Amino acid sequence: MKNKDFFKLEVGPKDGPKSKVEGRVIEDFSGLDWKMEKMRVGQGVAEGIHLLKSELSGNNFSWNKGKVPGDVYTDLYLAGELDDPYFGRNMHKAKWVQEYEWWYNYAFNLDQSFGGKNITLVFEGVDYSCEVWFNQEYLGKHEGMFSSFEFDITDLVDWTSPHVPVNLLTVKLDPPPKNQQNFAGLKHNFAGDYLTGLIPFGIWRPVKIIGTEKVKIDNYRIEYELDGKRVNTSLKVNINAFHSIKNAEVVVKYLDNNEIIKEVKEPIKFNRGHHTTAIMEFALEEPKLWWPVGMGEQFLYDIEISVVEEGRVLDNITDKTGVRTVKYTFNPGFTQEEVEFPWTLNVNDKPMFMRSACWTQPSFFYGRNSIEKYESFLLKAKEANINNLRFFAWHPIETKEFYDICDRLGITVWTNFAFATQEFRSDKVYLDKVKREVRSIVRERRNHPSTVMWMGGEEVYFTEAHVHSRNRELMEMIGHTISDLTSVHYADASPLSSREGIRMGYKPNESLHANGHYYAAGAIFMEDFYPKLHAAVIPELTAASAPNVESLKKFIPENELWPMGLSWGYHMADINVLQNLNYEVHGSTGMDSLEEFVEYTQIAQGTVAQFALEHFRRQKPHVSAVALCHFNTNWPIIKWDIVDYYGVKKRSFDYVKRAYNPILPSLEFAKRRYNNGEEFVGTMYVINDYYKKYNDVDLEYKVLNNDRNEFKSGSIKIDVGENVSTPYTKIEFEVPADWKGFFYIQLALKQNGELIIDNEYRLLVDDQEKAKAVAKQMYLDMHKYRKEFGKGYYRYYPNILDEL
Repeated sequence: MKNKDFFKLEVGPKDGPKSKVEGRVIEDFSGLDWKMEKMRVGQGVAEGIHLLKSELSGNNFSWNKGKVPGDVYTDLYLAGELDDPYFGRNMHKAKWVQEYEWWYNYAFNLDQSFGGKNITLVFEGVDYSCEVWFNQEYLGKHEGMFSSFEFDITDLVDWTSPHVPVNLLTVKLDPPPKNQQNFAGLKHNFAGDYLTGLIPFGIWRPVKIIGTEKVKIDNYRIEYELDGKRVNTSLKVNINAFHSIKNAEVVVKYLDNNEIIKEVKEPIKFNRGHHTTAIMEFALEEPKLWWPVGMGEQFLYDIEISVVEEGRVLDNITDKTGVRTVKYTFNPGFTQEEVEFPWTLNVNDKPMFMRSACWTQPSFFYGRNSIEKYESFLLKAKEANINNLRFFAWHPIETKEFYDICDRLGITVWTNFAFATQEFRSDKVYLDKVKREVRSIVRERRNHPSTVMWMGGEEVYFTEAHVHSRNRELMEMIGHTISDLTSVHYADASPLSSREGIRMGYKPNESLHANGHYYAAGAIFMEDFYPKLHAAVIPELTAASAPNVESLKKFIPENELWPMGLSWGYHMADINVLQNLNYEVHGSTGMDSLEEFVEYTQIAQGTVAQFALEHFRRQKPHVSAVALCHFNTNWPIIKWDIVDYYGVKKRSFDYVKRAYNPILPSLEFAKRRYNNGEEFVGTMYVINDYYKKYNDVDLEYKVLNNDRNEFKSGSIKIDVGENVSTPYTKIEFEVPADWKGFFYIQLALKQNGELIIDNEYRLLVDDQEKAKAVAKQMYLDMHKYRKEFGKGYYRYYPNILDEL
């Protein structure tokens, strides 16, 4: 309870209590105090559920508890109406949920600090469409999960404050839409080769009440431009006026550890019912800059923006701001006939190689996410030496909490809008919805220093249907639509240089997805696949593995763990692909036990990632970004993640962490298998992403046999420049006649005898061509099974029908 002397109150006949609390007051409705219930479509309104009042033992007394932010499925799981959707094949058992509308209630008394203020009810995000009532009054309908929306409820608030809450907020969630053509861009994709088709929906972002006086700051835009030691700053503050005001001012303060280092004021007038933009231009003298991890400090100023009338604060917001600039330049070594768009990220005028990975929210079900989970996963991403995360349309546009943590950790963000792998509509009704949604997405995320790229679509130039569609026009329209809201670079889609993209007019070497090695496992070895790809950026590159055994036990029924039961396929295990990759890396499929299979897949995934990531890193600055697909996945599956759904690192994590080390000795070699008596030739590189030179360092190597006994070693003295990839010398030797199994090559970079970083490669004593023939037959057998039993996971269990 607040101190009774804190407020000086008058009770007004209409506006309720009058408070002298200045500025913005917020009440967040997040938590478990919501109630929720199922209704048949149309039943709720027909029975007057929207007209209910808040009562102690009212109609909703025995409704389920609801959680906001959250989702319908999690609420039903907590209430005992659903088994854990993640266990076994339970997700399909939950599909009935999406056939109903779901009603949510929240009852409250309004704190007296809101007295005399204009009161706005704000929904930060509802997936996907809803209708809203407050105290039996209809407020409106909203469609689109990423755009926030709000209502003025000043005149609807009940100010009496008995022991029972008197204000009742009612939200009707519509059944989620199923045809993705109708909502692409307004909701993320829910179907694909690692999703079941279950459609998530719910009040997935916070609901708040905001109280302000006379005006409300809606949003702001801040841009920085380096000018020697000073930084020119442009700030636009968008303000909604509830009243006319002749003499007011916008006040902006920059604070460093609570000390004001810059204060700017701008006079402004307001007309009731109008939006006004305050435009402020000023310079910051020698400010502390924000840098991505590995390039400098991630310094964040506190920024306060207030609207003041005659010394009284009417509204105010606080935020963090990182002073940085983002520009893109062309990758060297490409002609204009090969690449027409700039792909090299420059932060504060310094080029940065994106050591990226594809990201998704920690859980497919929003109600299972938390700031703690975000923090845990993002800290692991930083540990893996990732300096950029990319998410695309199979996953939601990320939350403010995600961007806040990335700002703090120095992880840059590549934000794809929610368009994926289909032909999109082109009618005006749909396009107007898209414009509204993408503008809202940008307004709410543009000021984060971690935001370094916007992108329209994911694999939207990927099929023959796309070639004949208007997808390119849509992607270009999105870029035009957001161009007045942000100066951060926009790119149409990924990839641009697919066969279909080239036919649609894009250049051949812009961007490529390097997933063919995975999907064609056995048809081509990694050393023959990745070096043939030639593009400025590689936004996806994938391999896969099984989670650790203890994680598998959490979602695979015990009787299906080994031998592999149907739940393996249900949880997206491409069993033949995993076996083929095991053979490529180990010379064996690893099927003797569950433990062996898991270990083999994780090492195989790490080996592929190491080879591919280092290959593209060695091409810098010709290549400026590569992204592992994926860092994590949003439900427990047997697929691409290097940190599983439960936050447990796979063995492959360590391979990626090493391959992404900012400074790294790296070995280029032509193949992974060598016969006895055959000559091995490799070239040693040093990759350095730091803006730091390493002079007079030792680049060492060792060759070890299968028993890890040293066979050969050497060392050279080198100087390493800043932000370079440089070849130095070759390693050459003949594989001894008595070697068998594996052999190892270790590299190390040392300065004054102290280790900077080391690296290791495991190669095979084996016949390369014979191994390719075996792998190719495995690939052909895999496709034979697909043709005979279909592409679904039933093909792994050909006797399934015999058991009926």
